[in-house]
Amino acid sequence: MKKAILALSGGLDSSSLLIKLLAEGYEVITLSFDYGQKHRLELSKAHQLTVYLLERDLKVQSHIIDLKSLAPLLRS
Repeated sequence: MKKAILALSGGLDSSSLLIKLLAEGYEVITLSFDYGQKHRLELSKAHQLTVYLLERDLKVQSHIIDLKSLAPLLRS
């Protein structure tokens, strides 16, 4: 099986690409980054999408990378 790693923000572009990769037969590992952003809606949407896909037995693994300790260095 083909494999892909995808940075999944939860926005329209990365969510659409995830669906396309799954439709093409890829097993996808998604990485989302929590850097303490003010607008956390996209992280929530990314999680909801991967749960939805897993419930349908599609080959997707979801990981959230915690970068909140970098927040003092970042401005978003």
